[in-house]
Amino acid sequence: MKLQRRNKINAEFSMSSMTDIIFLLLIFFIITARFTPEPIYKVALPKGAKTTSLQKKIVIVVNANDEYAIDDKRTNFDGVPAILDAELQKNPEATVSIHADKSVIYEKVMELVYIVDELGGKPVLALQP
Repeated sequence: MKLQRRNKINAEFSMSSMTDIIFLLLIFFIITARFTPEPIYKVALPKGAKTTSLQKKIVIVVNANDEYAIDDKRTNFDGVPAILDAELQKNPEATVSIHADKSVIYEKVMELVYIVDELGGKPVLALQP
């Protein structure tokens, strides 16, 4: 007499525990993600020796196409002094950080430094650490 096995292997897989794990991972990554604002221009900064952080600052960005932006306000070179003067009136102790692409002509960066100095600001050139 032949005996039949009652233990058959079940090929089904329960997905309920897998979906729980996926949702937990999704929640973990959403909570731990850093949300940083997208910069107005992408700029490749030249290399520097060390980093310093400033509390109050006004950021001037010059990209490789000679486009200017002051604290996310796009302008041309002729509009820089007026916007910068207004920003310095709002925050007179702010440091003006100049973020210029490494392909920008050095003379244009120095003109920005002179403008900041004439308006009574403290110019700082941003470098990549």
